[in-house]
Amino acid sequence: MPVYNEEASIGHVLDVWIPVFDEHLERYTLCVLNDGSKDNTRDILDEYANRFPQLSVVHKDNSGHGQTCIYGYEIALKEGAEWVFQIDSDGQCNPKHFSAVLTKSEQNPVVYGFRKTRDDGWKRYYISRVVSIFIWIATGVWVRDANVPYRFMHKSTLIHILPLVPKDFHLANILISTYQQYRYGIQWVNIHFDDRFGGEPSVKVSLFAKHGIVMFNQLRSAFKAVKAAKV
Repeated sequence: MPVYNEEASIGHVLDVWIPVFDEHLERYTLCVLNDGSKDNTRDILDEYANRFPQLSVVHKDNSGHGQTCIYGYEIALKEGAEWVFQIDSDGQCNPKHFSAVLTKSEQNPVVYGFRKTRDDGWKRYYISRVVSIFIWIATGVWVRDANVPYRFMHKSTLIHILPLVPKDFHLANILISTYQQYRYGIQWVNIHFDDRFGGEPSVKVSLFAKHGIVMFNQLRSAFKAVKAAKV
């Protein structure tokens, strides 16, 4: 779980997700990566870590959402995780869908939530659809919801791709999604995406418009490198 300036929501998110993980998982570690937050997020996380032994908090310098996710995946693999589940820290990821994701993963190594309905506005819905089109044009791969922060992945689908993700690839999750769809085929579970519990999004809609061409070219080049590596 990447976190940046989420003092308004992080306590709520942990309160609703930890009981769900306790119910459905025999053993797990919830790794929360504080991406250089400038508000009270750090203190809140440290307080929760003292209360919950299954919670691991990593404080790090700011590198952006995508690269923080990559860093989290790397930590998970290093610590011997069999599966990696990523969610965001703003309260939009509803835990009621988690059991369906687990069921789907019994036969599939990659399961994502598909934001069939969402409360965070038409602009973000539109951007998600544009991103899918961009990916298809750049790579020939169709990914229904490439930047969704609700993804459950077996370690085998990550271990070879992570070293090939460029360090300057801002929306690195898009490259991961494209690779996993190309190599394994993502299985989708329809989810409802709630509105933010509080605070402001760290990934702005304007970022996509301002850097769209750069990200398009990055994706095309990076995906070619992945295919050439035959991972």
